[in-house]
Amino acid sequence: MSASVIARIAKIVPLAVVAAIGVSACDSPENGVQAAPSATRSAAPAVTAPSTPAGTPSTTPSATPSAPAPTSGTPAAGASTPAADHRGAATPTATPTAKPTATAKPSAKPTAKPTATATEPASSGGIGITFDGLGEGQRIQVGDKVSFSVTWKNNDSTGSRQVAPVVATQQYEGAPCSMVLAMAEGTLERKDASGWKALPSLSQGGGMDYASTGNDAAFTLAAGESRTVEYRMRLDVSNRPGSLAVEADAPAPHATSFKDMEKNVVTTKVVDDHRPVVNSVSDPSLLVFGGAPTEFSYTLSSPDGVTRLHPSVFLSARNSQQLSASDVVVQAKVGNEWKTFKTVQDCNGRLGVEPTELADLLPGSSVPYTFRVAVARFAGPVAIEVGGVAGGHHSADSLVQPYSKG
Repeated sequence: MSASVIARIAKIVPLAVVAAIGVSACDSPENGVQAAPSATRSAAPAVTAPSTPAGTPSTTPSATPSAPAPTSGTPAAGASTPAADHRGAATPTATPTAKPTATAKPSAKPTAKPTATATEPASSGGIGITFDGLGEGQRIQVGDKVSFSVTWKNNDSTGSRQVAPVVATQQYEGAPCSMVLAMAEGTLERKDASGWKALPSLSQGGGMDYASTGNDAAFTLAAGESRTVEYRMRLDVSNRPGSLAVEADAPAPHATSFKDMEKNVVTTKVVDDHRPVVNSVSDPSLLVFGGAPTEFSYTLSSPDGVTRLHPSVFLSARNSQQLSASDVVVQAKVGNEWKTFKTVQDCNGRLGVEPTELADLLPGSSVPYTFRVAVARFAGPVAIEVGGVAGGHHSADSLVQPYSKG
């Protein structure tokens, strides 16, 4: 465009209108200023001022000459017509004025960013749940009482929420019994106004019944209000070590659907410093189904002494449903004689001898035991697991894999 043409345009269009066109061009979606929609609520005066006159009748560029005054807070009224021209059939005046007014671009962005950051905390809602006294990776000793608390907070900016506080453990890899459900064994208590109340179970179990255990302790939280409830739990010594997830939930009282129930989970580490230890296991002799038993020995010790130490011997078959207790005979060597014990099925589906049945086997600082196991008929590959129990604490089982012959 020639200098003479620019000069003629400058005489016709007031400088304030030209500046408004430049600002409108910078504020257009093509220039990216509207990329942060969350800022429009809190930064309304800064962002929406140029667009407020859009509903007013369109003015012509023949504004009075007094408009180009330096105090450009009011020229927004005349900005609607140039802005409309820019979005529609862009007039030639928009092209030369965009570059001189590019300095308006930095002034628009700083007003939006600070206000968008300030509104972020208010955008979160629902019920927040936090644990105190129970942390991620915290060691929990079986048999010890563990006290902790859970806080429920209404993070909604408006309105109240009803909460029936619920705490329970998820399925547990170290559960004593896992054939049906791997549930941690133990007790859980909640402190109510009347004192400590024993809850039905420490574990969630297999359904959603546990989510109703907080109905009798339900409370209402106003916006921003919180409530803390104290708990204490004790894991039975029959639990084996493992990772145990403790879950706190926020269902509504007497709810029938728990699809959108808020929750928080802390994963702890269960340990047992009192469990017996299998020190060594001999190679087993050949097992012949319906014939010769397999014979083997192993030693067992306990950090708490062996006064209450008992061995355990159990057989697992791939097709365990095809074997019954009458198909398996377990004998232990007492002195120079073989003693036969009653065979039972444990809660994990294994066939063997309850440790209490072996209480009369002589103890020692490190006790050697010799067993033999006979299987009356073929039921696929079998494995024998040996271990021990001392004062209710269970050792890790060691595998005895006999060579089997049909």
